[in-house]
Amino acid sequence: MLEDFELYTTLKVRCLVYQQRISDDLYLMLCGVEDCLPDYYFNAAGRDGYHLHVVLKGRGVLSVNGRETELHFGQMFITKPGEDTWYRADSNDPWTYCWMTFGGRLAKGCAEEAGFIDGVNVLDCHVDHRLFYTIVTNALNQAELHPSNVYYRTGLLLEYISTAVDSYSAVEKKSRKQNENMGVDYVKYAADFIFTNYATAKISDVARYVGLHRSYLTNLFKAKMGVSPQEYLMQCRMKQACKLLKETNNPIQEIAFKVGYDNPLTFSKTFKGFYGYSPREYRNKNR
Repeated sequence: MLEDFELYTTLKVRCLVYQQRISDDLYLMLCGVEDCLPDYYFNAAGRDGYHLHVVLKGRGVLSVNGRETELHFGQMFITKPGEDTWYRADSNDPWTYCWMTFGGRLAKGCAEEAGFIDGVNVLDCHVDHRLFYTIVTNALNQAELHPSNVYYRTGLLLEYISTAVDSYSAVEKKSRKQNENMGVDYVKYAADFIFTNYATAKISDVARYVGLHRSYLTNLFKAKMGVSPQEYLMQCRMKQACKLLKETNNPIQEIAFKVGYDNPLTFSKTFKGFYGYSPREYRNKNR
């Protein structure tokens, strides 16, 4: 049975590679804690399972199907089967994260219950991040081959997912509490979600995230922000496009894709309508 697990331990990483399972519905595949070196890069493309990470400190970048998102302490990110994914630690403030990887027939549904619906790979963590770290270290500390440990680690996986679901639910719970006190702030959560997921977000996803009907959210958002959620999403995309045009030499087609436009012509038309310059003209004026 030695092939059922391996425990890797170094100064920078502890990782349990685990294949034994008690059910095909949901099972633990990997878990670990990694203190990354500056610019540490990991290509996660082609991996099986759902890899749910919690950033314990530092910063990094996640790329999913060519679209990059900057992450920091207090956020969670997930990589899913079938996605072209990589992530990299920051040069100056490299991140430390813990993770659990799970598979099975129920895995996709569990990820969605935690808020990671299609197109969403990054969420803010609304519970104490140390809860996730404790769960993972408990699994790492019970790596011995013993029948009871199989059930113990499966229980820890359920606790890990449950904590992620609690984090996602905390947004709605907090909103309800604020509503009771006449201080509803759904708009802040919606704006934060759009800002974090500008490349892939749909307004229907935003409405689902904050637990409001789309039309009601639009009215609240416009009353407070002065623009609709769709207009705010476009602002976020255009600001990021400006940053990439000024700071990189990436082709305009690539920049269009990174900020959420599959068609570069649509991107160029939108950009010119927003700023009065084409992307190429803007780049030339700001170099």
